[in-house]
Amino acid sequence: MRARRHVVSGCVAILVTSMFWGCSAAGAATGAPASAPQLVTITIPAPAGEIPSKWLNYPGPARADVLLPAGYNPDTQYPLLVLLNGLGGNYDSFNQFGLTGKFESLGAIVVMVEGGPGGWYTDWWDGGPAWESYELDTVIPTILARYPILPERQDHAIAGISMGGLGAAYLGGRLPGFFGSVASLSGFVDPQLLAPVVQPAMGFVSGASENGDRNLNPIYGPPLGYYANGHNPTQLAANLQQTRVFESTGTSVPNAGNLALLGDGVGGAEELLDGTWEESIIVSMNVLYHQALVAAGVDVTYQVHSGGHDIPDFVNEVNAFLKWGPFNPVAGNPVVWSNDTVATSGQLWDVGYRFVQAPNRVVQFHQSGTDLSISAAGSGVTITTSGGCVIQTTTPATISLPFHTCS
Repeated sequence: MRARRHVVSGCVAILVTSMFWGCSAAGAATGAPASAPQLVTITIPAPAGEIPSKWLNYPGPARADVLLPAGYNPDTQYPLLVLLNGLGGNYDSFNQFGLTGKFESLGAIVVMVEGGPGGWYTDWWDGGPAWESYELDTVIPTILARYPILPERQDHAIAGISMGGLGAAYLGGRLPGFFGSVASLSGFVDPQLLAPVVQPAMGFVSGASENGDRNLNPIYGPPLGYYANGHNPTQLAANLQQTRVFESTGTSVPNAGNLALLGDGVGGAEELLDGTWEESIIVSMNVLYHQALVAAGVDVTYQVHSGGHDIPDFVNEVNAFLKWGPFNPVAGNPVVWSNDTVATSGQLWDVGYRFVQAPNRVVQFHQSGTDLSISAAGSGVTITTSGGCVIQTTTPATISLPFHTCS
């Protein structure tokens, strides 16, 4: 099995991944009980203007593959695993490369959502596609409304490979009260490593120019600016302090045993060498990410293996992730937490927030007991508590949270 590739040169090539996945449609969704695991495809249309169809590599609307467990019963609640595709792929990538069978024994509902061939799970800096808003505000609520999901955060996990690893690490920190476990498999987890080169290359391989976006840095804006900082999992490691994290990466040293799996001849050897070279960038990012997770006191399991950025190594990483276990116990709502963000709105534990205008810097929310501190954002903010209380304030501010009464 050989993954399709874009052919690029020079500095752009550091972003080319062997995980260039194709697309196909599975059967229609059904609520009927199934004696065996069943893979279905559903549509999850994005709100108007959020993800224009030009950013998909198939006719819209956006879709998701859903793996229903053996004996699925719509009256029984199940754990939820969200899987994110890599660069060049789409919602059907795990199916196309034969990986869905790996998750059949989980006894969970596994949702392989659409991340675009090059969306980077980000609301683009220059007003392009709004991928993070789509995943958090549309996909997750749609899944919870359509399928019977267990309510506790230990029953919710998010994982991804390559670009999807970046997405899992970032989105897990955007919704820490929902996801109990996060897994990044050969993840692109520090896009500010060699930022002046890497970030324009991210835009290039995302097809920005072909789709009419001429911005040199369409995704994060200035490579070392606040918006890039606020989307970098390494900079945001402390957002996962109450979350279990699984991190894996290859060493970029070729694993000769994979050559036979990739196919005989020059093509297989070329794939293997390309994958190990690509992983040399990925492993450098993961070293920095792991250091940041440890410094932040995150419960992280870190596994490094020989090999590169290719399908056989991804298969091994999926196996290791499943052995680690995505649904092990985690802490409930913490008394003390912090979260850094550049998002205009979101949900942090029992606190919802919405800024009047998009923040013009990285904003820190910090809760200790009933006190919530919000750093300067260049904007006022509306806070909504789990008890339905609504508080409007300028920033910076420290407010008292009346969870049980709005007086």
